Amino acid sequence: MKNAVSILLLALAWLALGCSDDADPNKPKGFTGTGGTGGGSSQRCATEFLFQPPAGLAPHSVALAGEWNAFDKAALMEGPNASGAFTATVDLAPGLHGYKLVLNGTDWILDPAQGYRKYVAGSENSARRVEDCAKPRLAVVSTDNQRPSAGSGNYTVVLSFSAGSSGAALGTVTATLDHAGTSTPLQDSQVSVTESAITASVDGLADGKYTLRVVAKDKNGQESRAQRLVFWIESEAFDWNDALVYMILTDRYRNGDPQNDSPPTPNVQDPRGDFGNGDLEGVRQKIADGTLDQLGVRAIWLTPFQTNPPDAYVAADEVHLVTGYHGYWPVKAREVEPRLGGEAALHALVKEAHAHGIRILMDYVVNHVHQDHEYFKTNPEWFRTGCVCGTAGCDWTAQALECLFTPYLPDVNWSNTAAAEQFVQDAVWWLDTFDLDGIRVDAVKHVEDLAITNMSTRVREEFEAGGTKYFLMGETAMGWGDCGVDCNKDQYGVISRYIGPHALDGQFDFVLYHAVPYRVFAYDDSGMLHADFWSKTSLEQYPKGSIMTPFIGSHDSQRFVSLATYRGQPGFDKNIPYNQWDNVAGPPQDSEPYARLGSALAWLYAQPGAPLLYYGDEYGEWGGSDPGNRNFWRGDSALSADEQAVLALTRKLGAARRDLKALRRGGYRSVHATETVLVVGRQTEQGDVALVAVSRDGGPTTTTITVPPSLGIAAGTTLTDRLGGPSVTVSGGTFELLLPARGSAIYAP
Repeated sequence: MKNAVSILLLALAWLALGCSDDADPNKPKGFTGTGGTGGGSSQRCATEFLFQPPAGLAPHSVALAGEWNAFDKAALMEGPNASGAFTATVDLAPGLHGYKLVLNGTDWILDPAQGYRKYVAGSENSARRVEDCAKPRLAVVSTDNQRPSAGSGNYTVVLSFSAGSSGAALGTVTATLDHAGTSTPLQDSQVSVTESAITASVDGLADGKYTLRVVAKDKNGQESRAQRLVFWIESEAFDWNDALVYMILTDRYRNGDPQNDSPPTPNVQDPRGDFGNGDLEGVRQKIADGTLDQLGVRAIWLTPFQTNPPDAYVAADEVHLVTGYHGYWPVKAREVEPRLGGEAALHALVKEAHAHGIRILMDYVVNHVHQDHEYFKTNPEWFRTGCVCGTAGCDWTAQALECLFTPYLPDVNWSNTAAAEQFVQDAVWWLDTFDLDGIRVDAVKHVEDLAITNMSTRVREEFEAGGTKYFLMGETAMGWGDCGVDCNKDQYGVISRYIGPHALDGQFDFVLYHAVPYRVFAYDDSGMLHADFWSKTSLEQYPKGSIMTPFIGSHDSQRFVSLATYRGQPGFDKNIPYNQWDNVAGPPQDSEPYARLGSALAWLYAQPGAPLLYYGDEYGEWGGSDPGNRNFWRGDSALSADEQAVLALTRKLGAARRDLKALRRGGYRSVHATETVLVVGRQTEQGDVALVAVSRDGGPTTTTITVPPSLGIAAGTTLTDRLGGPSVTVSGGTFELLLPARGSAIYAP
């Protein structure tokens, strides 16, 4: 029985996870082993375990039942102590060891303090990763990051040194600073050492991203693992709530280097299903010339850049042959697609992005590989083959873990420990080798929970010790129903289960997408009261502290302007506006779809979290279902007057979000909502405030807005519209809001 990550965080759910010893499906059956996944060392290391029961739970006994003792529920921990905690020390070999806690002799539970998981004899367990204690260890005591002015950034870290099992004292320390592709050794004057501590300090740093790597060697020659300390020097410390995430399907963005172009793939009838020769260099060029800065972009999500197969394969319609231009059919674990430019192009792109303060998110495919993947050839036992999702007896939900997306995409079996460890190690390799800033995890609900918890825990341990947060965002497609909160409870619950301290930072808000953008702004099915309601509901339903990603379009949805174009046509099925391969969408024949897009974008930029802007939506690219929604990006000179107008608005929205902290980090407050006009307040704890006004009315509107006193906007305050409209002055607690047809405004003092 799978355990939800969110359940582990709730004290009241603890006993719900427990059951009798004989009936518990989580207890490994028939397991007689004595150890975990070894790390190749005969050294056994004293490993401490601590269980602090949450408030309201006071077991009289807790057993530590693990692989090392054949899951013996009689292996009691010491305690409870004065604080109610239970402790145990076990000698374990380096590696990953599965275990459960047994409360009062009957209730088997996962350890809420542990992020790692491991399957043993078909049962999911908590797991403890044990490092080789023969080697000395470094741990972060404190970090200090200062940037008093441009070019004078400084960073200091204090590390503790713990001797290995030999007890040998600290010998030598080496430290290097990586920045923009260059590695520089620290001088002796920058590193100070005592018997048990190391202090490393660098100053005079320009803005950008850095990685300080420190290695200690004891006097016996044993070397510690490198302590990786990632940090940024920038004028304002970045928060992932600041991010406007720009999604780029790299092959369809821009051809920056014709030298890596590939010829047409044999047997691909429709060129939209083939490689288009967009590449990483094309993305780099648009970062370099400021195109993405103008949009206010702070993070880029790139579709997978692992090498994909050279040949074409049948599409979901079982008629057309298509290639892996999108990147989701990897055949190599650690190779950048040559058709996208290879390793050098990815290094250059990341270097350019970081120079602009832009973070790069890799898209990591964790559910499957292509049948030509090197791992499937060498380790077929790591994968499942069998039924195809959506076919008879193979439901997308009931068989979510084992069904194949297509017959040529073997499913990764994350309950296989060797497979799980390898895919996690590969994620760490990509992040480290290319200096990436986070992961967008594909198809989350189609993998075991430990795929998320183990990868998230490992990333936190490997990259966040220096004080920089890596962003882990997931895709769990849900929420298609047009219904109330109660019938969407399961949708929220499934998305939320993968978010938490040992899991993802947030996910795409599919429930909000299917409730608002096309229903309110494209179709007129519902009004602004509906939009306001669902925005507030998302804030209430998802875990506290999560950073969700609202969106109005993606590579898996029809383009917004095409949805708005086909509104109201006789016989129009709103769920399937046009076919994928014939009867395809064309550009809108009037201006209204673009005006509707402008309102939707203004609404999107008012939402808390890290909103997503799909490439081309900044000007109103048109297109139907995949592959129609993946047209090549077009630059300014190729845009119509309507598209130019949308682009100008999007740039203003991006600048407002970049410049106004309230719009990025402020809480959401409903100020005014009718069927046609919505005004949202965003306010930080420090008192920064902004008001976002959006109209979906087809004509001009005039509305008296009452400003809540809690926003702290005093009488006589002039509010400037950051979108270029007229300013307003608050008088008697109100102001007059004048908006053009489907217009918007962002007001701030």
